[in-house]
Amino acid sequence: MGKVTSFTILYDRAVDNNIPTYSCGEWVSGRIIVEVNAEIEVKALKIHAKGQAYVHWTETHRSGSNSNTTRHYTQQIRYFKHKYLLIGVVRPALICHMERLRLHSVVTN
Repeated sequence: MGKVTSFTILYDRAVDNNIPTYSCGEWVSGRIIVEVNAEIEVKALKIHAKGQAYVHWTETHRSGSNSNTTRHYTQQIRYFKHKYLLIGVVRPALICHMERLRLHSVVTN
Protein backbone atom coordinates (compact mmCIF):
# COMPACT_ATOMS: atom_id res chain seq x y z
CA MET A 1 0.00 0.00 0.00
CA GLY A 2 1.36 3.44 -0.94
CA LYS A 3 1.92 6.48 1.20
CA VAL A 4 1.32 10.20 0.68
CA THR A 5 4.64 11.85 -0.11
CA SER A 6 3.39 15.40 -0.62
CA PHE A 7 0.23 17.40 0.12
CA THR A 8 0.17 20.93 -1.31
CA ILE A 9 -2.42 23.68 -1.69
CA LEU A 10 -1.72 26.00 -4.62
CA TYR A 11 -3.71 29.23 -4.71
CA ASP A 12 -4.52 30.59 -8.19
CA ARG A 13 -3.59 34.05 -6.96
CA ALA A 14 -0.24 33.21 -5.31
CA VAL A 15 2.75 35.37 -6.19
CA ASP A 16 6.34 34.20 -5.62
CA ASN A 17 5.12 31.13 -3.66
CA ASN A 18 3.53 33.35 -0.98
CA ILE A 19 0.04 32.80 0.40
CA PRO A 20 -2.09 35.51 -1.18
CA THR A 21 -4.25 38.00 0.67
CA TYR A 22 -7.91 38.57 -0.10
CA SER A 23 -10.53 41.15 0.78
CA CYS A 24 -14.07 40.52 1.95
CA GLY A 25 -16.26 39.26 -0.90
CA GLU A 26 -13.43 37.96 -3.11
CA TRP A 27 -13.34 34.33 -4.29
CA VAL A 28 -10.56 32.04 -3.08
CA SER A 29 -9.58 29.39 -5.62
CA GLY A 30 -6.78 26.97 -6.22
CA ARG A 31 -5.76 23.33 -6.45
CA ILE A 32 -4.98 20.59 -3.98
CA ILE A 33 -2.06 18.41 -5.07
CA VAL A 34 -1.57 15.02 -3.44
CA GLU A 35 1.45 12.98 -4.47
CA VAL A 36 1.75 9.32 -3.51
CA ASN A 37 4.51 6.78 -4.03
CA ALA A 38 2.11 3.97 -5.04
CA GLU A 39 -1.58 3.18 -5.46
CA ILE A 40 -3.64 4.00 -2.34
CA GLU A 41 -7.20 3.43 -1.19
CA VAL A 42 -9.03 6.66 -0.35
CA LYS A 43 -12.23 6.56 1.70
CA ALA A 44 -12.53 10.32 2.24
CA LEU A 45 -10.73 13.57 1.51
CA LYS A 46 -11.90 16.62 3.45
CA ILE A 47 -10.64 20.18 3.61
CA HIS A 48 -11.36 22.64 6.40
CA ALA A 49 -11.04 26.25 5.23
CA LYS A 50 -11.00 29.30 7.49
CA GLY A 51 -10.59 32.93 6.49
CA GLN A 52 -9.96 35.54 9.12
CA ALA A 53 -8.17 38.83 9.64
CA TYR A 54 -6.36 40.09 12.73
CA VAL A 55 -4.70 43.47 13.26
CA HIS A 56 -3.08 45.11 16.28
CA TRP A 57 -1.34 48.45 16.55
CA THR A 58 -0.40 51.05 19.15
CA GLU A 59 -0.43 54.82 19.15
CA THR A 60 1.49 56.93 21.62
CA HIS A 61 0.23 60.41 22.51
CA ARG A 62 1.84 63.04 24.67
CA SER A 63 -0.38 63.61 27.69
CA GLY A 64 1.64 66.24 29.46
CA SER A 65 5.07 67.78 29.51
CA ASN A 66 6.84 64.64 30.77
CA SER A 67 4.45 61.70 30.16
CA ASN A 68 3.07 59.71 27.23
CA THR A 69 -0.08 57.65 26.91
CA THR A 70 -0.03 54.54 24.75
CA ARG A 71 -3.28 53.15 23.35
CA HIS A 72 -3.62 49.64 21.95
CA TYR A 73 -6.07 48.87 19.14
CA THR A 74 -7.10 45.36 18.06
CA GLN A 75 -9.62 43.97 15.58
CA GLN A 76 -10.37 40.42 14.51
CA ILE A 77 -12.90 39.37 11.86
CA ARG A 78 -13.86 35.86 10.69
CA TYR A 79 -14.89 35.88 7.04
CA PHE A 80 -15.70 32.20 6.67
CA LYS A 81 -15.21 28.76 8.20
CA HIS A 82 -16.23 25.83 6.00
CA LYS A 83 -15.66 22.11 5.74
CA TYR A 84 -15.66 20.53 2.28
CA LEU A 85 -15.91 16.82 1.48
CA LEU A 86 -13.93 16.37 -1.75
CA ILE A 87 -14.08 12.58 -1.82
CA GLY A 88 -16.85 11.10 0.27
CA VAL A 89 -17.49 7.85 2.07
CA VAL A 90 -21.02 7.66 0.70
CA ARG A 91 -19.58 6.15 -2.48
CA PRO A 92 -17.60 2.89 -2.57
CA ALA A 93 -13.94 3.15 -1.64
CA LEU A 94 -11.89 4.77 -4.39
CA ILE A 95 -8.60 3.55 -5.73
CA CYS A 96 -6.75 6.68 -6.76
CA HIS A 97 -3.82 7.03 -9.08
CA MET A 98 -2.38 10.41 -8.21
CA GLU A 99 0.12 12.34 -10.24
CA ARG A 100 1.29 15.90 -9.84
CA LEU A 101 -1.55 18.30 -10.76
CA ARG A 102 -3.95 15.45 -11.58
CA LEU A 103 -6.23 13.18 -9.56
CA HIS A 104 -7.55 10.12 -11.38
CA SER A 105 -10.08 8.07 -9.46
CA VAL A 106 -11.48 4.67 -10.33
CA VAL A 107 -14.50 3.27 -8.49
CA THR A 108 -13.92 -0.35 -7.46
CA ASN A 109 -16.66 -2.91 -6.92
